[in-house]
Amino acid sequence: MSDLTDNTNAPGAAGVAAPQTTRVAAEKQEQQAHPNGPASQKSQGAGGGNGHATPSERPAKAKAGPQSKAPAPTSSFVAGPIDVPSVGTQRLFSWFTVATFVLLFLLPVGLAAYYYAFIAADRYAVEVKFAIRSPSGIGSNDLLGIVTGAAAAGSTQADSYMVVDFLESRQFLDAISDRVDLKAIYANDKADFLTRLPDDATKEEQVEYLPKMLSAYYDSTSQILTVEVQAFTPEDAYAMSEAVLEATSDLVNNVSERARQDTVRLAESELARAEEGLRQQRAAIALFRDTEQQIDPTTSVAAQEGVLAQLQGQLARTLTEMSSLREFLAEDAPSVRVLRSQIDSIERQIAAERSRLGTGSSGASGLDGAQGSSLNLAVAQYEALAVDLEFRQRAYLSALSSLEAARIEADRQQRYVAAFVTPSIPEEALYPKAMISLSVIALVTFLIWGVFSMFIQIVREHLS
Repeated sequence: MSDLTDNTNAPGAAGVAAPQTTRVAAEKQEQQAHPNGPASQKSQGAGGGNGHATPSERPAKAKAGPQSKAPAPTSSFVAGPIDVPSVGTQRLFSWFTVATFVLLFLLPVGLAAYYYAFIAADRYAVEVKFAIRSPSGIGSNDLLGIVTGAAAAGSTQADSYMVVDFLESRQFLDAISDRVDLKAIYANDKADFLTRLPDDATKEEQVEYLPKMLSAYYDSTSQILTVEVQAFTPEDAYAMSEAVLEATSDLVNNVSERARQDTVRLAESELARAEEGLRQQRAAIALFRDTEQQIDPTTSVAAQEGVLAQLQGQLARTLTEMSSLREFLAEDAPSVRVLRSQIDSIERQIAAERSRLGTGSSGASGLDGAQGSSLNLAVAQYEALAVDLEFRQRAYLSALSSLEAARIEADRQQRYVAAFVTPSIPEEALYPKAMISLSVIALVTFLIWGVFSMFIQIVREHLS
């Protein structure tokens, strides 16, 4: 040991060791600063980085002597400080995880299992299936029928959705109040505290309670309405299903009848208007005939024209006879004077008849109150009244046809409830479904606990 100490402290040994230590420290610093730099390549050597010297380098190393056998520089990794949570913090998070597992998973599942095993009351269910149909069988043209591709009869799809909303309304509660006693069915001692209807429940609370015991589903493809009614006794479930079916049928019938009345009422109003117009026109013609004292002025004009034609023919014959007599008789001959008197009389009569066709003063007051209306004016007034009368008659006939067509169409589009699954008294309680409900509760609570645990772990990592 003394020899080694003396050799170490000798001046020659110190001169060799100090440069060697300085070189190794410099290479380490350079290697840390440049991992892939020249120092690394130099340490690997020309032989492919395996640390062996070439034959040309071996004599030089042999001549270097014992002082040249220094260890080759190696790379080193220095890790930063790691903060390890304390034992108290780890215990706190472990206790918190267990507590949340108990509160969020075990406790809800245990309470649910206890409820379904010892508290939950049996509920009997009655299912009713029906469809809303129309005798017309016309395909639906509404947007819902086009999108779904369902062949609906008229607007039965809208009627079906209307029934679904009706079963959740206050009107439905009022409709079944005359048929069943809702409080006697759902506020009895057989129900448990979660499904029981309070004894002092108001109408609004009863409306909110009904969806728990009554569910309605409409299949737009098959256009079938399925209604399921639950109760705590088989007889109550059957009575409720009967009340639901009757109330639904009454609703559809009332809506259909109202639509039918609205359709027919419009046609009836048009018919009444046309009938009133025809009545007024007939009264105007009757007043004209009474005023003018003639049934049809056009026939009077035809007769008047016939009289004028006869007078003109008679005048022509008389003139011809007068001309023949004047060839061999004098002007003051009795025969010539008689013929001249006849000619004057015929001409005056023709003038009088023509004046009646023109202005006329022998007629009574017309519709406009004018005195002494001529036959021509009477004919014009009568023709106007006759045209209006014909128009009124045609309008009346058209309104009568429209009313009949509206009645046929209303009867053809009438809606009715076609029930093919009628209510029946159940023999076994279908609810509550304990296993399914427990599985759902366990899955939901476990997912909630898992999400909450992940949140705790994230907080733990950030704190550490």
